[in-house]
Amino acid sequence: MVNHGEEHDFIQGIFTDGESFGEPPMIGCFPYPANATAIFDTKAFALPRKQFLELLRAHPDIHLQFTIGMCQRVHDKARVLKAINLGSPEERILAIIDLLKAKLSRLKYGKNGHFTVPLTRQDIADMTGLRVETVIRKVRLLEEQGFLQIEDRKILRAYD
Repeated sequence: MVNHGEEHDFIQGIFTDGESFGEPPMIGCFPYPANATAIFDTKAFALPRKQFLELLRAHPDIHLQFTIGMCQRVHDKARVLKAINLGSPEERILAIIDLLKAKLSRLKYGKNGHFTVPLTRQDIADMTGLRVETVIRKVRLLEEQGFLQIEDRKILRAYD
């Protein structure tokens, strides 16, 4: 999900296989505050508001799973926003990488015990509010400090 600004875009969220988005404005009857942009071949399914609410009412188990998922997204967003608002550039970068590391498939993005970050430095800049030049410098610094590895221009972060 991307917010387009006059000077900068802000990546508000990245959604993966099986995840949904857009429920808060659908439930709250307000416009969604961002645009969706696919970075991979994607199939998206639209569920009309009326049928969505009927689904939640008729199936408490689905409603509970949906609520748990929404709570996790709010928790993740709070952690990232804290890092972006209060953290150093290095903390911002690591917060985004660690969120993705926890969220994305280890089978698909793992390599020799490391998470391969599927973002460009520009993507990281867009998600953290930093300039791409700052991200490049700080990623190199984080590599020197042992927090990240760079291999074939890809950023790697060790799994815990």
